[in-house]
Amino acid sequence: MKGQSIFSAAVLALSLVGCGVPETSGSEARAPQQSLRASLSGDTAAPVSSTTVQPSASPEGEYYGNVSITITATDDSGVDSITWTMSGAQSGNGTVAGSTANVPVIAELGVTTLTFYAQDVAGNYETAQTLRINRVPPPQQCTTISLSDFNLFVTGDYTGGHDVRGKVAAGGNIDMTHFSVGADLAADDLDNVLVAGGALNISNGGIFGNAHYGESTTANGTTTFYRGALSQDVPLNFAWRGFELSMLSMDLAYTGANGRTTVTNWGGVFLQGNQARMNVFDVDASAFSRAVYLSISAPAGSMVVVNVWGETAQFANFGHSYSGVDQRSILFNFPYTSTLNAFNYGFWGTVLAPMAHVNFNNGSFDGGIYAASFSGNAEGHINPLRDFEFCGGTPL
Repeated sequence: MKGQSIFSAAVLALSLVGCGVPETSGSEARAPQQSLRASLSGDTAAPVSSTTVQPSASPEGEYYGNVSITITATDDSGVDSITWTMSGAQSGNGTVAGSTANVPVIAELGVTTLTFYAQDVAGNYETAQTLRINRVPPPQQCTTISLSDFNLFVTGDYTGGHDVRGKVAAGGNIDMTHFSVGADLAADDLDNVLVAGGALNISNGGIFGNAHYGESTTANGTTTFYRGALSQDVPLNFAWRGFELSMLSMDLAYTGANGRTTVTNWGGVFLQGNQARMNVFDVDASAFSRAVYLSISAPAGSMVVVNVWGETAQFANFGHSYSGVDQRSILFNFPYTSTLNAFNYGFWGTVLAPMAHVNFNNGSFDGGIYAASFSGNAEGHINPLRDFEFCGGTPL
């Protein structure tokens, strides 16, 4: 009987050794059958493994950032090792001793398939499992840009104003004489037509809506309210709005240019875009200081952002021609400009210059001006920028 038992064990050993080694084919791992050691030990239960994935997937099952995966296995007799293989967008393989394995971080975009299984100390292998990771670029954070509420908005002082057909707001003092504000607004558009965070020094003029001041006012019998009224209060948060404008200006400035800019020796500045939604141009401020002609061409219905780079900028004594777009489609952005001088010039488009003091005489602006302060007699005409969607970092 003893000899028969030894013989039987030998036959069993020969039959199991051939199927007790893990098999792999390409990048796909398959767990083997029960080993001889497991049969002899009496432990025939395979280990069980699971994964922890960070960060979590989106509702669509996609991963936006680098993906970290930890494989953890459990078994009553103890876990010997964990074997893993990655294929697809990112590849690799390995076997880690113990009950925990941290696979390499998945950073490549695309689909990576992770195949894994665990072996216990008795030699049992679990059935191979797979995990599919679809790594995609993070979704763009988009916001609606709206710079249409004021004809002129500054966080500091406004002095020398003459005629602004839309709304005016200044976080500091406002000084105007022989003036008119709000004449082209709709009759029922009365809110915040003229707002001074500090003193409202006005005389010999007319206001078509409600006016507000924070500290004092010289409004008297020489100022006519054709509609609306005067009150001492400040309904606007100038500090917060100024911060928002600064952040917007920076975001737009570092959106990659996708239009063609040509500056000629004779003073021509030609901006040509072909994007259906948003055309972005980078132009050095020096090009405008010596310009004699500005041409902007872009598809009808698109928006144009002109990022002007320089601490100082000057727009004077030159004309322009627009094709496909108009003043409601164009935004001139001055992210780092501290002084913007303009004279004998007509801005067609909205100006965003949150750090700049604007000196503007003998000219006009068809659109809004959003700046740090403003002095001069330039007239403001209502042609507000159309609201548009902006997704930071990449022009639409």
